[in-house]
Amino acid sequence: MISKSQEKIAREKFELAANDFDFVFHSPYALTETLSVFGYIENYGSKNGTVICLTSPPDFPTDQFVIDWCKQMECFVSFISIEPLLGGYKASYFREMLRDWGKY
Repeated sequence: MISKSQEKIAREKFELAANDFDFVFHSPYALTETLSVFGYIENYGSKNGTVICLTSPPDFPTDQFVIDWCKQMECFVSFISIEPLLGGYKASYFREMLRDWGKY
């Protein structure tokens, strides 16, 4: 289970990366009137951007509703482990992630 304080730390890391790598990051991001996810990055992963959900060990749960929503909206979805985001900020982590997703 991811705590609010862990989510806040992860959000701060993404905001630093958005500044360093010049991308637009929205967090939290509403998929529906009643469901929000951790975040959304424009212009990466697909022409409709990337929805970001946080996940954690040991099971690294995902959400099938989010996966289905993203398929329907032709949007990439990434379930990211919270663990690498809780330490110090590592630009290389975000550089590799953005490279993997590809810019559109």
